[in-house]
Amino acid sequence: MLPIDYEDEGYRFYKTLNEDIELKPDEHNQWDMTFENGDIINLTGHDSLRNAICIAIMTRYKELSHNQLYNEFGCRVHELIKANKSRMVEYKIELFIEDVLTHMRRVKKVNYVNITDNPKGNTYKYLVEFNVTSISDKTVMGRVNL
Repeated sequence: MLPIDYEDEGYRFYKTLNEDIELKPDEHNQWDMTFENGDIINLTGHDSLRNAICIAIMTRYKELSHNQLYNEFGCRVHELIKANKSRMVEYKIELFIEDVLTHMRRVKKVNYVNITDNPKGNTYKYLVEFNVTSISDKTVMGRVNL
């Protein structure tokens, strides 16, 4: 069982946002679990929501279709991996990510999705920044490198 901080604000007041294990990208943008003192880090509240959004975006659409609960889970952004960069590709990335965010039960409203081409001069990447209002009426911001 994961260690739980029962005094944490997210655990005490935002249980509807669920719990999750923390995933973070490394310097090569490979996402993996993070550990502290040999234990997996447990996230609650809005941190859990931000983490869940990143997981949903980084999961290919229908990748988990072998499980009926997750038949429509994931993001179509992976269809654009080999597409040449263009304004249309940026627009599709925005639409695909907005679609994922809109269909998450913990998200009340998508405030914005911003796509930045060539973040920090990296020609082959996009930076996706998002801002949503959770079902608890708080805003959550995050970013994903694609």
